[in-house]
Amino acid sequence: MIKKTLIISIKALFYLSYTVVIAQNVGNNSIIGTILDSASEQPLVGATISVKDSGAGTFSNSDGSFTIDNLPDGKYILIISFLGYAEQKIEDISLSGDTIRNLGTIFQEEGAFSLNQITVTPGSFSIMGQSKLSRQTLTSKDIQNMSWAEDITRAVARLPGMSSSDYSSKFTVRGGEADEVLISLDGMELYESCHQRDYSEGLFSIVDIETIDNIELMTGGFAADHGNRLSGVFNMKTKHIADNSSHTSLGLSVMNARLYTDGKFANNRGSYIFSARRGMLDLVFKALGTTENLPSFYDGMFKIEYALNAKHYLSFHALRAGDRAKIRDISETGDYDIYDTKYGNTYAWVTLKSFYKQNLFSQTLLSAGNINHDRSGGFEKYDNSDKGKFTLSDQRDYSVFGLKQDWNWQPSNNLLLRTGFEVKQLTANYQYRNSINEIRVNTDEVLYNFDQTIDISSAPKGQQIGFHFTAKYKILNRLLAETGLRYDYVSYTKDKPISPRLSFAYALGENTFLRAAWGHYYQSQFINNLDVNNDNINFNKAELAKHYVLGFEHLLNKGISLRIEAYYKDLSNISPLWQNMRDHLEVYPEARNDNARIVFNGSEAKGIEFFLKYDQGHKLSWWFSYALAKATDNISDIEFDGLLTKRTGKVPKLNDQRHTVYTDINYRPSGRWYLNLSWHYYRGWPRTDYTYRAQVLPSDELHFYQVHKLFNATIYPAYHRMDIRANRKIDLKTGEMTVFVHLVNLYNRNNLKKFDLDTTNEQGEISLDGQGNYIASRDDKYWLGFTPVMGVRWDL
Repeated sequence: MIKKTLIISIKALFYLSYTVVIAQNVGNNSIIGTILDSASEQPLVGATISVKDSGAGTFSNSDGSFTIDNLPDGKYILIISFLGYAEQKIEDISLSGDTIRNLGTIFQEEGAFSLNQITVTPGSFSIMGQSKLSRQTLTSKDIQNMSWAEDITRAVARLPGMSSSDYSSKFTVRGGEADEVLISLDGMELYESCHQRDYSEGLFSIVDIETIDNIELMTGGFAADHGNRLSGVFNMKTKHIADNSSHTSLGLSVMNARLYTDGKFANNRGSYIFSARRGMLDLVFKALGTTENLPSFYDGMFKIEYALNAKHYLSFHALRAGDRAKIRDISETGDYDIYDTKYGNTYAWVTLKSFYKQNLFSQTLLSAGNINHDRSGGFEKYDNSDKGKFTLSDQRDYSVFGLKQDWNWQPSNNLLLRTGFEVKQLTANYQYRNSINEIRVNTDEVLYNFDQTIDISSAPKGQQIGFHFTAKYKILNRLLAETGLRYDYVSYTKDKPISPRLSFAYALGENTFLRAAWGHYYQSQFINNLDVNNDNINFNKAELAKHYVLGFEHLLNKGISLRIEAYYKDLSNISPLWQNMRDHLEVYPEARNDNARIVFNGSEAKGIEFFLKYDQGHKLSWWFSYALAKATDNISDIEFDGLLTKRTGKVPKLNDQRHTVYTDINYRPSGRWYLNLSWHYYRGWPRTDYTYRAQVLPSDELHFYQVHKLFNATIYPAYHRMDIRANRKIDLKTGEMTVFVHLVNLYNRNNLKKFDLDTTNEQGEISLDGQGNYIASRDDKYWLGFTPVMGVRWDL
C-alpha cells in the first residue's frame, strides 16, 4: 500500500501546472550574413555564430551564409568564431519591428587560438552555454521548450548514453549507477542533488534551473581534473550578470512558490543571484483532504560576487535544501504502513578567481557542507502473504570541510598546463536501528519465523586528498593530445589509487574530428554511504573503471552535425550490492523479504552511439540519437535465504538498455509560437520474475510465499512514448506572458514499471486451483500514461 500511495502522489505532481517567470521581449527579427576567409575570400563552412547572452546561434553553410531567426526586439552582440581564426565581435545590432538585418560579407582573419577552446576528450557536451567550438549543444532555448524543461537533469537525460525513468530526476551514464556521476555547482560537489531522493532515487533537482547559465556534461574519458567517479561529470555554472542589469521574477503554482532575483551593485563591481522555492504539494493535499502522503520540500541559493580589482574576483555561495514526507497508510483491520522522512542539505563556499596574466589563472575554493538524514516508522501486517512487524529508526549526519585550488597556465600556443589539489575533512554519525519479525520461507521451502534486530552506532571520520596534473599540447598541425595523472588518498578506506588519463583529437578536416580517450577511474566509498541498513560497518575498497572511448564528429552539408562514439568500460573490484529483486526502487528496502546480496567478479559496459542535430536558426530544427549498448555484471554468488533460481557468470544489469532512441522536432512558425514533438524508445529492462506457492500454518491459516525465477532473466516490454509541447507568447500591458501545454504520452502507451501478484482474484477469492496451485493474478504498475501539463511564464 505504501508504494501505491506514493505512485498516486507522484503522478498527481506531474499533472500540476508549473509557473516560471522568464524575462522576454516581443518581436520576430532575423540576422543574416556571409562569412569569408579574409585572405582567400573563400567561404568559411561551419563557423560558429552566436548571439551573446541569448542562447541563439547557428553555423555557416557551404557558401558561408547564415541566418538566425526568431530574435526578440533588442540590442545584440554577435560573436563569430572558427578554429584557427581570431574571434570577431559585432556589437550594437539593434532589432525591432520584425526586421531582417543583413550584415553583408564578414571577413575572418587567421589568428592564434587558445587550447582552452579545444575539446580533446570524446563524450563531452556543452548545454545552455555559449561554447564556441562544440557543435553538439542543447541551447537555452532548446531546454526551455523541450519536455520537462523545468528540471535541467530531466532535460539532459535525452542525450545519447543517458538513462533515467519517468519519475526520477537522477540519470545514469553508459550502464553505470546514478552515484557514479560527479555533480557540481560552480566547483562545489553536491553529494545529494535531488529532492525526495528515497523515491526513484530523486524526483527533481535541488538547483533551480533559473540560476544556471551553462552545463558541461562528460559521459566518458574525462580528464584528470575530475576524480572519485566511475562514469561521468555534470558541472553546472551559475549565470553571469551583465553590467547595469537586474531581473526579479515571482512564480506561484500548485507545485511550488518561487522567487528569483539578480542584479549588479557598486558600479558594476559586484553582482548577486538569489533563488528560493517552497513546495506546495503538502498544502494542496491537505486542502483536498488527502493526508496519506504529504511530501514537502524547499531550497534556496544565494551567490554574491565582487571584483576586488581587475585581476581578482571573490564570490560567496550558499545552498540549502530540505525535504519531508509523511506516509500514513492505515487499513480498517488495523494493518499499517507509517513512515516519516526528513532530509537536509547545506553547502557554503568562498571562491577566489585570480587572473595573474592573460595566460595564467587560478581558482581557490574553501567549502563546508552538511547532510542530515532522518527516517522512522514501520509496518504491521497480517494478510495472505505478509505476516509480521517492522520498526525503523535511522538518523545520519555527515559534514565536510574542504580546500581546493586549481591552476591553468598556457606558456605557448602549443602547450596548456593544468594542476591542482583538494583536501577534505570528513565526519559522519550513524544512529541506526531496525527490528523485523515476520514469517518467511527458507531455501528448503520451510516456513519459519524470521526475527532480526540491527542496532548500530558509528561515527567514522577521515580525510580525502587529491592531486592532479594535466598537459594539453599540440603534437602536429592537426593533432592534439591531453595526458594527465591523478593521485587520491582516502584515509578511512586506505585507498591510494593512481589514475592515468590519455586522450587525442585529430582534425581530419576543417569540420571533421576524430577523438579517442583511455583512462583509469577510481571511486572510493563515500563516508555517508556506509551500509548500516544491512548490518555492515566496514567500508569497501575503491572500485575501478577503465574507459576506452573513440569518437567521430563531422559537420555535414546544410548544417547537420553528426557524432558517433563507441565506448567500452571494464569495471573491477565491485563492492557487493543488496538488491530487492521484485522492486529495486522500494522506499525502505531493508524491510523486504526479497533482499539478496550480489557478489561480483567484475562488470562491463559497451556500446555505440549516434547523434544527429540540425539547427540553422530557421523555423524547423531537430535532433536524433540512437544507442546500441550492453551492460552486464559478472556475478560470482547470490546470497539469499529464500526461493530463487540463482544465476552466476555474465548477467544483464538492472539498467541494461540495449536499444535507445530519442528524437525531437521543433517548429517555430513565428517568434510567438514554439512547438516541440518528441519520441523516446528503449528496450525493456531485465527483472526477476516470481510466482506464489501456499502452505497451511499450524494455526490452519493459509500463507502465500514468493518463488523467484531465474535472476534478472525476464525482459520487460519495450518502453516508448510521444510528447508534444506548445509555447505561446502573449503581449500584456505589464509585460509578456508565455503559456505552454505539454501532453505527456500522447498515445497513452502502457509502459510497464513493475508488476505485483495478488493472492486473491478480482472477486476477492483465493487465487488457487483445485489442486492448490497458484493462479496468477497480476497487478501491473505503469509509468506515466497520458498526462496533460499546463503552465505559464510571466515577465512583470
